[in-house]
Amino acid sequence: MQSQMKGRTLRTRVAHAATGMILTMGPWLAGLAAESGDEDKLGEIVVTAQRREQNLQDVGTSVTAFDAHALEQLGFKDVIDIAGQVPGLQYNQYGATVTIYNLRGVSQNDFSDHQEAPIAVYADDAYIGSTGALAGSLFDLQRVEVLRGPQGTLFGRNATGGLIQYVSKLPTDTPEAYLQLTGGNFGTFESEGAVSGPLTDKVSGRLSFDVSRHDGYISNSLGHAIDDQDQYALRLQLRIKPTDNGEILIKLHALNNNHETSGNYSWAASFPDATGRGVFAPAGTPDLGGYVNTNSSPFNQAEDRRGLFNRTVWGANVRVNWNFDAFSLASVTDYLKMQKRYGEDSDVSPNPIFNYDTEAHYQQFSQEFRLNGKYESLRWIAGAYYLNYKTTNFEQTTLPDYIPPVPFPYGNGLANLNLRTSSPSVFGQLEYSFSDHWVGIVGARYTIDQKQYLYNYTCNVCGPLDPTAPPGGFPYSLNYSTASGYPDAKKTYRMPMGKAELDYKIDQDNLLYASVNRGAKGGGLSAPSSGYVNLNPGYGFVPTLKMNYDEERLTSYEAGFKSTFWDGAARLNGDVFYYDYKNYQGFFLDVATQIVENIDAKVKGSELELAVVPFHGMHVQLGVSYLDTQALNVPTPAGILVTAQLPQAPPWSVNAVARYEWAAFGGKLSAEVDAKWNKAMYLELINAPVDRQPSYTLTNARVGYTDSSGRWDVSAYCKNCLNTLYRIYNLDLSGFLGINQSVYGTPRLYGASVAYHWGK
Repeated sequence: MQSQMKGRTLRTRVAHAATGMILTMGPWLAGLAAESGDEDKLGEIVVTAQRREQNLQDVGTSVTAFDAHALEQLGFKDVIDIAGQVPGLQYNQYGATVTIYNLRGVSQNDFSDHQEAPIAVYADDAYIGSTGALAGSLFDLQRVEVLRGPQGTLFGRNATGGLIQYVSKLPTDTPEAYLQLTGGNFGTFESEGAVSGPLTDKVSGRLSFDVSRHDGYISNSLGHAIDDQDQYALRLQLRIKPTDNGEILIKLHALNNNHETSGNYSWAASFPDATGRGVFAPAGTPDLGGYVNTNSSPFNQAEDRRGLFNRTVWGANVRVNWNFDAFSLASVTDYLKMQKRYGEDSDVSPNPIFNYDTEAHYQQFSQEFRLNGKYESLRWIAGAYYLNYKTTNFEQTTLPDYIPPVPFPYGNGLANLNLRTSSPSVFGQLEYSFSDHWVGIVGARYTIDQKQYLYNYTCNVCGPLDPTAPPGGFPYSLNYSTASGYPDAKKTYRMPMGKAELDYKIDQDNLLYASVNRGAKGGGLSAPSSGYVNLNPGYGFVPTLKMNYDEERLTSYEAGFKSTFWDGAARLNGDVFYYDYKNYQGFFLDVATQIVENIDAKVKGSELELAVVPFHGMHVQLGVSYLDTQALNVPTPAGILVTAQLPQAPPWSVNAVARYEWAAFGGKLSAEVDAKWNKAMYLELINAPVDRQPSYTLTNARVGYTDSSGRWDVSAYCKNCLNTLYRIYNLDLSGFLGINQSVYGTPRLYGASVAYHWGK
C-alpha cells in the first residue's frame, strides 16, 4: 500500500493499514491548505475501512475522528475532551479511578474494577479491557477515532455500542521534535514533547512524554484540596522496515499517577420518596450523621479524610504488517498491566462515617491475526483474536456499627475478587461490488467468553432484614466459587455477531446506505463491596440468583446518507437508527449494594454532521444528536418497576466549532470557539429526581499565533469559559446516609501554551 501511495497527488490522508478504521474527519484536516492545496474547499478524506483506500463519502457508516492538528487546535488534553465534539458521545468519571464512555445511550456505570465497558477502547489497535486504565492525557497522537454502533465483526471485543481508538504518531524517516509548555489557573503545568527520526537505514524511533499537574479543583476546609493531578506518561516506539513489503512496530509505554487526592464528590442532603429514589432535601437539612454543608458552591467541601489515588499502567505492543502477492497480513500482540490504589471520604463530610477503598491488580494479553485480500470484484478479510486477562480486586467499606435513626447496624464490608477471563474468537467479512453503484457487505464473528470467579465477601457486623435474626446483627461471610459448591462461578458465554450492509452510490458526491448490525458483550458477576450479600431467603439484597448476569445483545438497524456539495466546500452526513437491546446490563445501587441486572431496552435516534468552508480562512463544523431511550421494567429500591431513560443519554445534544485563520505579523493568527449543549438527562438508570441533570452548555475558546516558519506556536485558552455548573456522575445514597454523591465537571480553566517544532 505504501508504494501505491507515493506517486499520488497530495491530499488529506487519514489511513494506516494496521488499524483499518473508518474515519470522518472534521474540516480541520480536510480544509487545510497545507494538505489539500485549496483553503476554500474541503479536501478529500481517504479511509481504510475494508483494509483498502476509499474516500470517506464512499463508506457507509457513522464515525467522527480528530487528527493531530484538530487535537492541537481544539486543545484536547484529556481522554474525556473528545466527548465535547462527538455527536451522541457522553462520559462519566469520578476522579481518574474509572472512566466510562456512553455512546448513543449505551454504557455500563458500575464502578467496580472488574467490569468491562460496552464502548470498547483501543490504543494503537489493541483493546484496553480495564476501565481503570483509561484515564490519562492525550499526547503525541496522530488521531482519535469514534465509531458509533456495534462493531462486532471487525473489532468484536465488547463493542456493543461503539468503539474509540487512540492512534499514536509513528516514528519518522527524517529527524523532527517538538516541545510544548502550558501554564494556567489551579497551578496548572503541562509539558509535552517528542523526538523522532532514523536510527539506522531500516530502523526509526520516537520517544514521547507528557507531564500533567494541577492543584485540586475542590477546596477542602479541613485539609488538602481534592481532585488534583500529578501524572507522568512516557512512550517509546521503534519502526523496523526489513523490506519494502512490510514493517514491524514496537511500542513500550508507561503512565503513573502519584499520590493524587481523590474522592471528588459534592455533598447534598436527600431523602427517598415512595419508590425509594432520592429527592433533594430542603436547604439546611442535615444528613443522617447530622452534617449540613452551608456553602452553596459544589467546589467547597469539608472532609475529614484525605482521599488517595496511586496508579501505574505499563505495557508493550508489537504490530506487524506484511504484504504478499495475493493478500496482506497484520499481527497485533499486546500486553498491559495496571496497579492502582484508591480511597475516598464517601460521606463527603467532617464525620468519620463512611469510607471506601479499593486496590486493583490487572494484567491482560491479546493476540490478533488478520488476512486481507481481493479477487476481481470481491474483497475479503479473515482473522482470529484471543484475549486473556486476570484481575484481582480488594474493596473495603468502613462504617460505624450504628448510625441513628437507622434501626440496624452497618459494620465493615470486605470484598475480594479474583476473575480470570479467556476469550478466543474468529471473524470474517466479504465485500462485493455488484456494479459501479451497488456494494454489498456481510460479516460475522463468533466469540467464546470463559470466565471464572473467586469472590469472597465478609461483614464484621451485618444488620439482618429478617426479624427472626439475632438483634444487633451478626458476622457474615460468603465464599462464591466452584470449590464452594456454586457452579455459576464458572461460566461460558457463546456469542455470534455479524453485519449486513448495502450501499448505493448515486453519483460521485452522494451515497445512501443501510445496515443491520449485531453486537454482544459477555455476562459477568456482581461483586458488591458493601451492604448485604446473603444466600438465605429474607436476609439479602443480593441473593445468589442475582450474582450472575447474562450476556447482552444489541441489534442495530441503521440507514444514512453522505453528501458533498457547494463545489466541494460543504459536506453533510446523516443517519437514523433503531436499537433492539436485549439483556442490557444495567447498574443499580440498591441502598448501598452495587449490583448489575439484565433488563431490555430500546433506543431510537439520529445524527447529523455538517462541515463547511463558508469563506476563505473560515471553517465551521456542526453536529446534532437525537436520542429516544427506554429501559423497561427497571426496579427501584422499593421494588416498583418503572420505564426509565438510559443514563447519560440526553434526548438532544448539539456540538459546534467555528475557527477563523488570517495572515498577520508575518505569520498566521487564529481564533476559535467550540461549544456543546446537552438537554436534561438522568445520571443513573433508576432515574431518581436527584439524578436529573438539567440542560447545560459548555463553551471553550482559543486564540493563537503561528510564525511564518511554522515552528513557533503561541496560544491562550479557556475551558468552560462561562463557569457552568454541571454534573457528570451521581450516586443516590438517600436511603443509606441521607446524601447524594454528585461529581461536577471541571470549573473554568484558563491558561497559555507555547510550542516549538524542530524539523519543520
